[in-house]
Amino acid sequence: MPAVYQAAGRIIEIRKSPDQDEIKLLRNQNIQTCVFAQMPENAEFLQEGDLVAVVSQSEIILLAPQLKSLPNRSFSPALLKKWNLYLGFIRDFFKEREFLEVRTPVLVPCPGTEPTLDVFSTELQIGSRKRKLFLPTSPELHLKKALALGADKIFELANCFRNGEITQRHQPEFMMLEWYRAYSNLSEIKDDVVNLVSFLAHRFSLTAPRQVLSYSVADLFKKYCDFDLTPLTTAEELNALAARLQVDVHSAESIDDLFFLIFMEKIESRLESQDLIFVEKYPPYQAALARLTKDGWGDRFEVYWQGYELANAFHELNHPEIQRLRSIEDLDKKTRMQKEEIGLDQEFFDCLDAGMPPSGGIALGVERLFMCLFGIADIRELKIFPLK
Repeated sequence: MPAVYQAAGRIIEIRKSPDQDEIKLLRNQNIQTCVFAQMPENAEFLQEGDLVAVVSQSEIILLAPQLKSLPNRSFSPALLKKWNLYLGFIRDFFKEREFLEVRTPVLVPCPGTEPTLDVFSTELQIGSRKRKLFLPTSPELHLKKALALGADKIFELANCFRNGEITQRHQPEFMMLEWYRAYSNLSEIKDDVVNLVSFLAHRFSLTAPRQVLSYSVADLFKKYCDFDLTPLTTAEELNALAARLQVDVHSAESIDDLFFLIFMEKIESRLESQDLIFVEKYPPYQAALARLTKDGWGDRFEVYWQGYELANAFHELNHPEIQRLRSIEDLDKKTRMQKEEIGLDQEFFDCLDAGMPPSGGIALGVERLFMCLFGIADIRELKIFPLK
């Protein structure tokens, strides 16, 4: 690269005329036209696509020839700048509230036990010692270890990995925002979500949600299915409900599947897209890593906006024995579903045995919130190198 030059970039057009010659260069999405009284002598070998530097009226340096067409990828500096601002604003939001940013490992002994998720595995080899490791589906287990070690208010913007699905809303690698409040519950986490969405909309001068609404899962089953869901509702009762609503549940293998298929078809798709909606108090078999309320519901919520499920929050379970039982049940479900075998993170249970404070925690899809804010329909638009 010459130390001094007038312009540099990729040639997108070479134009010759009796009066003057022109070369148009593209650099960082900006087009610059270089005008010559007469094209430099060596310019006859140049062609569109070549990378060049125009040094003077008499000298053009070929920096790299285009020997073949570029891959079918797109690079948008404007969108990337907006994305960088967005991540910066998220960090500003949490730092203003005295959260500490944490970085957890990308190679972990347990990626998470969610039965429906497919994982990525690899192998650590040191000499003759081999150990199976995974890419995390979520940083949750390590962030909870940090709570047990003494962390109070923490957050992480983590790259996460889930195998088996590529759609307009899913990529195998994506970014998750998780934050936790020790010695707390879900009320403050709920306020955080509302304030974060409002904060980001204000920073970008965008339209915030029309209103904030909250429903229990039982409220929604009553409203959209005319069904009284309780913590004791059985699989047989859900089967009968599915038949009445004409929901195809032939693929269901458990009560979780029955619940999910009915909820997806008859409820989730009907939630008002302009509102920020919290869906709370799930059946106990949907409690996952949440406590149960005194009346038997899973103490957790999910957040919806613009037709997207944005986040999943828990009043975190910190009872070691109950957590072990739930995790083992998850692994049994994975086995029955013929998914890849994983083990448990013993250090996580050591931390629970040592005592993890009652906490509120949440996982939010970073790309999904960006898509909601800016009206982007396909997650692949946010990535230079999406998997296809």
